[in-house]
Amino acid sequence: MIFGCWWFLNTPSIIDEMTRMRFELLGTSFIPQHSDARVLEHVVYKWIHSRAVIGAVLTEKYADIAATGWSVTEHEIRRDVNDLLGANFWRFLGRR
Repeated sequence: MIFGCWWFLNTPSIIDEMTRMRFELLGTSFIPQHSDARVLEHVVYKWIHSRAVIGAVLTEKYADIAATGWSVTEHEIRRDVNDLLGANFWRFLGRR
């Protein structure tokens, strides 16, 4: 299961590039961010900039899909976000 960014790669520009690449290659079948943080403060700052990048990339990818003529529904967006932010992990563990 492909997930997150190793802490040496945890900079906004690299997170952006890796997240875009993963969406293009894998669709939504990965975990966009995880935490290898050793202290709570690392979780907070990693999530703040990762969430912004993930949201921007998703917005752009849905716009790309819409430009092909597909009408993206709220249900599809909710499904994808749910998968990315939790369900993929539980599915990987065989719990869903």
